[in-house]
Amino acid sequence: VCLLGHLAKVHSAQFTYDNEKMVTGSHDKTLRLWDLQKRFCARTIFCFSACNDLCLSRDSTQIFTGHLDHHVRIWDSRSGDCTKELSSVHSGQITSVFLSPEGRTLLTSSRDNLLKIIDLRTYEALVTFSNDSYKNGLNWTRSCFSPDGRYVASGSMDGSVFVWNASNATLEQVLRGGHKNAVTQVSWNPTGYQVASVDRSGSVALWG
Repeated sequence: VCLLGHLAKVHSAQFTYDNEKMVTGSHDKTLRLWDLQKRFCARTIFCFSACNDLCLSRDSTQIFTGHLDHHVRIWDSRSGDCTKELSSVHSGQITSVFLSPEGRTLLTSSRDNLLKIIDLRTYEALVTFSNDSYKNGLNWTRSCFSPDGRYVASGSMDGSVFVWNASNATLEQVLRGGHKNAVTQVSWNPTGYQVASVDRSGSVALWG
């Protein structure tokens, strides 16, 4: 299936949890909700700034987006309305948004070299992650929670992968030697025993 409609690069996409639709975010400053059975765009949302990443709530009624203008935005997927705009979470463009396993917090990453866990009830930062050696080197650097929500992981510009304790921001481990280029994405195996990372050159490393 080829879905045509965006006018610039598409940097993010996620299926709804019933697998009947898909949401995409683009640097054309739009989000698009696609009906996969009918193969057409069911809704276009103008999102004010280039979208670097997105994720969906468990019931797919909310879309969380991270933008070039440093904002995190929350959208109602049914109406297309922006229900919340977080403008002061980061001082650099947002490269990643990732919903926690229980769905109550949001992990954000930014070119300001910080990761934060945002409480989705109060919209306040609960935990901030940083390290002098950690550098978010790309506009599409993706971070993630572990399947149990106890850890967060993110790749750095020097090719290493940083793993922090999600509750107290303690740096648990730095994984080195798997990459020679900036790490663009980290993903945890659903069992929690392995982490996969990919770098800018397309090389994949498995850690376990």
